[in-house]
Amino acid sequence: MRAAVLAMALAVSLTACGGGREQIAARACETAVKNKLAGRTFELDPKALAARAKAESGDILSLNSEIVFDRGLTSEYKQTFDCKVRFEGDKEPAVILLQFNWSMEDPKK
Repeated sequence: MRAAVLAMALAVSLTACGGGREQIAARACETAVKNKLAGRTFELDPKALAARAKAESGDILSLNSEIVFDRGLTSEYKQTFDCKVRFEGDKEPAVILLQFNWSMEDPKK
């Protein structure tokens, strides 16, 4: 009985420390965005990204959020993006889709 309580407490603490699937998927998406936009100045909120995670199927989470480019500059603008992450057993989660939804409101940016 004591071991079961300890195991439950450990599982809850791991989830609280960012070990949940949503947080793991958000970190994978954040890394993919950073790799794709290397050299660009941008910000994204991984907590907001994780909060918007939705299960598509048993092993795929779909996430979307907003990126702010050049915050505080006259060239500042915001765009949204979609990301899908697949979980497969003990493997690292894989980003299977990263789509930037570029706005055509001001194509000069």
